[in-house]
Amino acid sequence: MKKKLNIILFILCYHSAHSQSSILWEISGNGLTTPSYLMGTLKFIGEKEFYLPKEAISKLAVCKTFAIEDQVDHKAQLELNKAVHFPNGKSLATELSPADYERVRSFFESQFKIPKTRFDKEFSKLIPLALSITMTRLSLGEQVKYYDIELLILAKKNKLETYSLEEINRESAAIQAFPMKDQEAALLHSIANFEKQKSEYLKLEVAYLRGDLDKVFEYSLHPTENNPIFINEFYTKRNLEWLPKITKMINSKPSFIAVGVSHLEGEKGLLRLLKEKGYTLTPLRVSH
Repeated sequence: MKKKLNIILFILCYHSAHSQSSILWEISGNGLTTPSYLMGTLKFIGEKEFYLPKEAISKLAVCKTFAIEDQVDHKAQLELNKAVHFPNGKSLATELSPADYERVRSFFESQFKIPKTRFDKEFSKLIPLALSITMTRLSLGEQVKYYDIELLILAKKNKLETYSLEEINRESAAIQAFPMKDQEAALLHSIANFEKQKSEYLKLEVAYLRGDLDKVFEYSLHPTENNPIFINEFYTKRNLEWLPKITKMINSKPSFIAVGVSHLEGEKGLLRLLKEKGYTLTPLRVSH
């Protein structure tokens, strides 16, 4: 069995000091008269750790168009909220064995001081993948910031045209493609290895802020345990669907595209897909 990947994301290469990797890439060549930019983002990061590189801010300022993965309006959030909850009549209690359910419930009580009544009423309604992500967020012990939202606010402030690469129900369908039994196994593995994973998430934040895409990509698939079905549905298929939209956008106007950092790497990652289309992808050093 392949080595377990370490921690979330999110989301989800080499040190930027070697100029071989970065969270921020310039797209040029292939007939483009002005470059565009592709940024890999974390889904969330601790509020105290949040940092938007000045290089990203300056590149965004010279663009005309901005795009993120999904809509972030109220309707979209309702749709996504529906996707990460069990349908009526089901919950973690109906899907796990009584012993495993009690293991998860008692873990949330001991780690996050969430009493049994609250867990049964609220947290047990989340599908295991969403519960794994919630564990990571709670482990930070602070409020979090969302990169896509912060970038969208900045883009609107700069009066850029703003778009989403897909409807929110597309991401919802990708989430639901992750087999429930595999989600359950990944959740239980996360609980068994939580202290190690919590420590490594802190390293992930540091790696992201210094532009170390290798480390970020390694950690980002943890909640899926490298599940090939989920990777194909959530990353590969969506990347291929986004590619013509991105190429149309960058050939029309200088654009800034922000997607989860895990969408950049791999054989079907956006970096390689754009290179195969003839574009030049240049990593930009980011400061911290």
